Amino acid sequence: MRFSLFKRLRGNSPSGFGLELLSIVIAIVLGFVVTEWRESLQEAKKAELALYRIAQEVERNRHAAAHMLPYYEKMLHRMDSLGRDSFNVNSDVKGWEGINPIAFQGSAYQLAIQTGLLSTIDFEMATGLSLFYAACDDYGTTSSYARQGLLLGQLAQGHQYYTLLELFRQHCEVLLFLAGHLQDDYLPEVHTLYTGE
Repeated sequence: MRFSLFKRLRGNSPSGFGLELLSIVIAIVLGFVVTEWRESLQEAKKAELALYRIAQEVERNRHAAAHMLPYYEKMLHRMDSLGRDSFNVNSDVKGWEGINPIAFQGSAYQLAIQTGLLSTIDFEMATGLSLFYAACDDYGTTSSYARQGLLLGQLAQGHQYYTLLELFRQHCEVLLFLAGHLQDDYLPEVHTLYTGE
C-alpha cells in the first residue's frame, strides 16, 4: 500500500522521486533525534542518581566530623589545663581514647568523576564538591601522618599529640563548613528529588 502511494505521488516525474527520498531522509533524521534524546534522558537520570549518592556521602562525612569534633575539643582543653609538654596522654589526660582519625568516604564522588556523570552539573556546585572532597583528602593526609608517627614511635611528647589533635579539629571545622554550604545551597534539591520531602 505504501509503495503504491509513492508510485502515485511520484508517477513518472523526478519530483515524485525527490519527495520519496525526502521522506526517507526525514524518517532517518527523526530516528536519530529520538535515539539521542532517549540516551541524553538516561544520562541525566544517571547523573541525578550519582548526585544523590554523593549527597548521602557528604552527609555521612559531615556526621562523622560533627561526632568527632567534640572529642578533639575536649582533649585539647584537658591538655591545655595540664600544660602542653609535661604530660603522658595515656595516663594523665582523662577520657583519652587515642587520636581517633576519621576514615572519610569518597567512592561515590570518585566514581561519578571517572564516569563523567558530573560533567553537566552547575559550575558552582562542582567547585563546592571539589573543595569538600579536597578537604577530606587533606584530613586523610594528616591521618596517614598520625598513623605513621604512632607506628614509628614519633608521637611521644604531649605537644605532638596536641598539635595533631589541633589539626584534626581544624580539618573538622573546615569540613563542617563546606558540608553545610553544599547541603544548604545545592544538595537539598537532590534530597527532595529522591525522597519527595
